[in-house]
Amino acid sequence: MINSKKIRTARIDLNISVQAQLRFATIHKALGFKTKPETFEALVFSISAKDIIDPAVLDRIEDTLKHHTQLLESLS
Repeated sequence: MINSKKIRTARIDLNISVQAQLRFATIHKALGFKTKPETFEALVFSISAKDIIDPAVLDRIEDTLKHHTQLLESLS
């Protein structure tokens, strides 16, 4: 008799841009994990293990915030 334990999971819903979704798909394919949850876990582990944020990510966040601020100001 095989002792199989069911792995408990939790659902995470994310609202991300289409570009972010495409980047994730590219990363998923490049890393070669069987499932997207495995890829997501690997990314979270990698980021937490390094305990740093890539400066390019911060630049993209800052650019996005500036863009949205300009849009909001133009509506006023």
